Amino acid sequence: MSEGLKASVVEMFRGKSCGDKKMFYVRDITRWFPGEDRHAIQNILKELIDEEVLRYWSSGSTTFIMLAEFFPKEEGPCSP
Repeated sequence: MSEGLKASVVEMFRGKSCGDKKMFYVRDITRWFPGEDRHAIQNILKELIDEEVLRYWSSGSTTFIMLAEFFPKEEGPCSP
């Protein structure tokens, strides 16, 4: 996998996440890199999720990808 492309994906996430929108569809992310193979981008996304740089977030019907640092913290009755 291209480390340069992986770094570009993370940098693009950081740039796009500066505004109100922090969650993105996979198809939106692949459109950020029109000159790259979408399967290569999808594989990089999987690697970044495995490395815990990115995380999946699901509403139940829709799945987004976001930077792990913006992932909502779980607050529940058992939280300290």
